[in-house]
Amino acid sequence: MKKGLISVLIASNLLMLVIGILTIPPNLQSAAVKESPVPGAEQTVPIIPSPEEQTPPGTIESEGILRPAVTGTNLSTEERPDLQDFLWYTEDVTYDGVPSDANIIDNIGQLTGSWKALIIYDPNNEYDAGAMEFLNVALAGAAESLSLTLDWYQIFWANEGDSFDETDMEDGVFLGKWENGSLWASGAGTIHLTQFYELNGKQYAVGTMDTPDGTPALVALVRP
Repeated sequence: MKKGLISVLIASNLLMLVIGILTIPPNLQSAAVKESPVPGAEQTVPIIPSPEEQTPPGTIESEGILRPAVTGTNLSTEERPDLQDFLWYTEDVTYDGVPSDANIIDNIGQLTGSWKALIIYDPNNEYDAGAMEFLNVALAGAAESLSLTLDWYQIFWANEGDSFDETDMEDGVFLGKWENGSLWASGAGTIHLTQFYELNGKQYAVGTMDTPDGTPALVALVRP
């Protein structure tokens, strides 16, 4: 398992270095400009809000610091992924499993919205079909009826030593349900996401995919 996955990753990393694959960088945040008080302006006594008013909606207080609450709404992302987004998976979780200090998510309501995604095909290098595919996945619906929409982006084939742009491909749609803390959905194959968790303000998901031609695959999601 490890040798096959490592060979795919090494080939893909070398390829990415050669072609300079760096996806869209984060948008620069414009600095807020603060206006100086107008000289001579009347100063008023500040009104101290109640504790409820002091805590903005959608935040939690931890060790005296207000932090955004982790929800599907504020973590949803449509930014395109690259390999750097998945080093937590390829270098750690693949070998050691989900971190022991992670908070497992068992409520589908916290997981809807868009994710960055990675599919690793033929991780054991048994079918000469090793590849890494980057895409975005949108999860919608409820426990008994949900959908995964796969927005393809880019694929790197280890045996060909080349990459292919997939942005013009038609989205893949998988339909399924949430059951006992995991998700399965079928379309062109079957996706089974077995664990969802939160750690350090990010959400993660890991699982597998059964492809139509029988090639096994690993799946990882992250946001933001």
